[in-house]
Amino acid sequence: MTSLLRPSSMLRLTLVLAAGACAGGGAMRVSDVTPQQIPTLEAQKGQRPQDANTLTRLGVAYFKAERYADARPVLDSAVAHDPSNGVAAIYLGMTAEQLGDFGTAKRAYQSYVALASNSELKRTAQQRLALVDRRQLEYQARQALASEASLSQMPPESNTVAVMPFNYGGSNADIRPLTRGLAQLLVTDLAKSRQVRVLERERMQAIVDEMKLSDSSRADPTTAVRSGHLLRAARVVQGTLTDMPNSQLRVNAVVVDVATAGAGGTASGADQLNRLFDLEKQIAFSLFNAMGVQLAPAERDAIDQRPTQNIQAFLAYSRGLVAQDQGDFAAAQADFNDAVNLDPSFRAASQGAAAAGDLGAASQTSVTQTEQTVSQTAQLPSAPSASLADALNNGANSTNPTSGSQTSGDNSTGTQSGDTKPVSNMTNGNGAAPPTGTIVIIIKRP
Repeated sequence: MTSLLRPSSMLRLTLVLAAGACAGGGAMRVSDVTPQQIPTLEAQKGQRPQDANTLTRLGVAYFKAERYADARPVLDSAVAHDPSNGVAAIYLGMTAEQLGDFGTAKRAYQSYVALASNSELKRTAQQRLALVDRRQLEYQARQALASEASLSQMPPESNTVAVMPFNYGGSNADIRPLTRGLAQLLVTDLAKSRQVRVLERERMQAIVDEMKLSDSSRADPTTAVRSGHLLRAARVVQGTLTDMPNSQLRVNAVVVDVATAGAGGTASGADQLNRLFDLEKQIAFSLFNAMGVQLAPAERDAIDQRPTQNIQAFLAYSRGLVAQDQGDFAAAQADFNDAVNLDPSFRAASQGAAAAGDLGAASQTSVTQTEQTVSQTAQLPSAPSASLADALNNGANSTNPTSGSQTSGDNSTGTQSGDTKPVSNMTNGNGAAPPTGTIVIIIKRP
């Protein structure tokens, strides 16, 4: 059926795909990006400021030229335009590491890990993330010590609780690692109440390491107050773990109110080693009572869960925490794996083994070595040619309707007056097929 079409009703859009882009196609190696390309890439960025690929290549070139301050905003923009761009995210993280901005590095690696489609790049991001986490805590601890005078005058953050590693009052080397394991259990359980915000055990450990505290000083109330100010915690839990006859353990814990430097409640208990988890639950519930926290039934049920039923697995896990705190990641991974072998359902141990493995790999690889590996193995899509970019940028101009008189029904097969050509058979002016790389789009309006 034929119909009359007004010339203004037909819009003609032609995109010319650059032969170079089509022929180049595929991907280019990151190693092909060099600092010498910076002027060209800067010019391309001026033409295509929103193109994530161009931004990524320029950011990589800046990084390789050690122009980290220039690389950061460019890579940040590339990630914002394409969050799944693994090369941009990892180079942004490495750039932030070189600038000492561990917060930005952490966010860059985290964002890509959550969206990663490339398994190798995801693994690299996970390893760097584990190390950046640790370095950020160490950096924050150093900054806190340097600002201790001012921090001691600042009010703590309300409802914030920190748990110090316990002091061990015995001589059994097999039991001593429980000072870390017990602290981790309490951190996990206290965090199950919505009424308090519990700081990570690793954050407190970084402060303890920076303060160079001895085991005995960790039970000193003045130490709790000092560490509380450094962490801006309202309360600090500290305590002792002691051997008793007949294979019993005794735990004494106290909640120190940082603002008043006084005790805000105590908790204590004793039991057999194989009933350690029952003992820890008793201490946890007593601490909540001391802090005046009323637990909901669902919170009580969650707190009452055991991470494992195997005390030997938990001892191995605790040894892994000690090794990890000491920076011996290979030993930590071995201890965590021992815990998993004893109890394959021990989730915290399997997570610890994975984290220790990442820390071990990342700690032995500098940012420069990581960059070299990524550069040699990763790829980027080839950049669009200038002609394609121009066509895309000028696309709106090519959709202006042509002018002319109304066509007759006999000419309604696709021709218009003026210089437009028939498009029903997609030919050019000579009757031949359009050149390769040309797409003609016809939009008809009623």
